[in-house]
Amino acid sequence: MGITAIGTGSGIDLETLVTDLIAAEREPREISLNLKETVANAKFSSLGNLKSNVSEFRDSLASLKDITSYSARTATSGNTALFTVSAEANANVGSYTIEVNTLANANKVATNASFTSPNSTVGQGTLTIGFLAGSTFDVTVADTDDLTAVRDAINNATDNVGVTASLITAASGTELVITANNTGAANQLNISVIDTGDTTNQDANGLSRLFYDGSDPANSINGVNQMQQIDAAQDAQIYVDGFAATSSTNEFSTVLEGVTITALADDGGAATLPSANMVVSADKTLIKTGLENFVAGYNSLVTVLNELTDYNVASNTSGLLSGETVIAGMETQIRRLLGATVESADSTLNNLALLGISTNRDGSIALDETALNNTIENNFSNIGTLMSGDEGIITRMDDLLGGFLDRGGLFATKEATLTTQLDDVADQRLSLELRLSVIEERYRSAFGKLDILVSRLNSTGNFLTQQLEAAAKISSGDR
Repeated sequence: MGITAIGTGSGIDLETLVTDLIAAEREPREISLNLKETVANAKFSSLGNLKSNVSEFRDSLASLKDITSYSARTATSGNTALFTVSAEANANVGSYTIEVNTLANANKVATNASFTSPNSTVGQGTLTIGFLAGSTFDVTVADTDDLTAVRDAINNATDNVGVTASLITAASGTELVITANNTGAANQLNISVIDTGDTTNQDANGLSRLFYDGSDPANSINGVNQMQQIDAAQDAQIYVDGFAATSSTNEFSTVLEGVTITALADDGGAATLPSANMVVSADKTLIKTGLENFVAGYNSLVTVLNELTDYNVASNTSGLLSGETVIAGMETQIRRLLGATVESADSTLNNLALLGISTNRDGSIALDETALNNTIENNFSNIGTLMSGDEGIITRMDDLLGGFLDRGGLFATKEATLTTQLDDVADQRLSLELRLSVIEERYRSAFGKLDILVSRLNSTGNFLTQQLEAAAKISSGDR
């Protein structure tokens, strides 16, 4: 039967002694390892926070980096009820007078004579429906087909070239209406008939009642159209500074390069064409907003850098990344670039100070609204070179930050170093436990021997005591 704990034989609490000795061995080393681990984890967290802010600052550069931002155009209509307008980057800056003469119409025709109901038959034969100057398709009509069947046959034809049929039933009866799907004079409807019922193709009987000559939509020449024009096929027409332009739709995208004008109202029969001014100008709002975001993003980054690297006099503490040379180097490079001169830029605007950006004592920057507005109004064309040219501040800043954030950049390298430190702490903890296990085993072996020795001495002492007591009794005559 083995002894489960040392000290049992001697009566001395050797188990507690071993535990205390091992704890004393562990404590200083464990404190040191805990401190290293805590510092490394804190730096890891701080580094992640800083990396996030650098990434956000880089994101704030996006609009300023895009060279098209400096050529963006905005277009305004003097009367949005008359026309609307949009402009692309290639639009020329300028002011124009826009007059709207006509709006685009889709050709629409209807039967002359009302039918009794949608169930009325229309005769038999073949309808050839399409556009006067375009493609057509055929619809075969049986003698039993009513208006509803004819409508459906037109709409469901697989080779329908772009027309829609509908029925209107009113007090006077039912009319078949055929409409071109697209607007414009080129989409003039034309309907020819082969009337097999009476072999006369243009009269007011049988299937001929759907005859429509698109070459004479007003029926003023031959007078044989059996369908009447409701809406004429018409192009839209506008005047730009007096020059006429037409479009099959109400959109005009080729009159002025990069500008799309959409007509919304025509003259309404007035003697004078309605007109309004249209202005195409540089979109300066985009640049101003981008610069404001740039300043805000940079200042946010500076705040985090100051917290992580500066010494706080009030609390007598240093930032968690204080003394990290790579972080200090990154901060120096960013600040140096802010004050850089762009050699390829115009001398009137070759640094951020001339744009209205200044540096404060705490490292943050400020934007002078008055100076910025003055530059935008009087030197707008040179802002792009300063900011997003090949040597521009934003171009170089984006490249610099990208280098820090890349896989092999500053943050990845520093994170790898901290990971190695944490792995080393874990290895040292394991080594410590192994070493303590050996020490404990040595203590237990030594104290186990001591326990046995003391136990034997105790036994010998007890025996001698018994013998002495017995001898004392003999000499005193006590039997």
